[in-house]
Amino acid sequence: MSQKHMSTLVRREQIADAAGKIIVRHGCENLTIKRLASEIGVTEGAIYRHFKSKKDILLLLIEHVEGNLVGDLDKGRVSESSPLEAFDDIVARHVASIRKRKGVSFQVIAEIISLGDRELNSRMYAGLQKYRARVRELLAVGVASGEIKAELDLDAAATLFFGMMQGMANLWALDSHGPDLDKNYIRVWNIFRSAIARNN
Repeated sequence: MSQKHMSTLVRREQIADAAGKIIVRHGCENLTIKRLASEIGVTEGAIYRHFKSKKDILLLLIEHVEGNLVGDLDKGRVSESSPLEAFDDIVARHVASIRKRKGVSFQVIAEIISLGDRELNSRMYAGLQKYRARVRELLAVGVASGEIKAELDLDAAATLFFGMMQGMANLWALDSHGPDLDKNYIRVWNIFRSAIARNN
């Protein structure tokens, strides 16, 4: 890979990271090229060399959200000998990511919805459908192994799983990133886990 191409990738990642931070602190409506350039310490022209518009930046952020969420799932699925234990790991990874990134993935989802842009909504929806499909696959493995209830509605459970994570991230953000994230996620996850686990 050429040095120029590497620099382009690094700069795009830097811009996406800064854009996420601005959205968390100020909301999507305050994400401007001027503010972004100031956040990074570059000229507005440097931003425009990599992105034509704010929408292009948001499209890259959507890719990041999908990558982060699906990445946590895939890392948690390294060993599927116990799907419920894999879910334990996935939830812990999600919570660690929420804390590290100040919940940016889930806040970006909410901000994209608020903009009402059809293309952005469509891309975000596709990414979340991919996420739900991965959750459903792991639930199906659990059903096949006998760890998860055979009668479980897998689609509904996958949607509830996403909603659980989204809800915890949103409440934590509204609480100014207070100290209760770990305590709350354990309580909520234990309820969900008990609801899907097969009673032996």
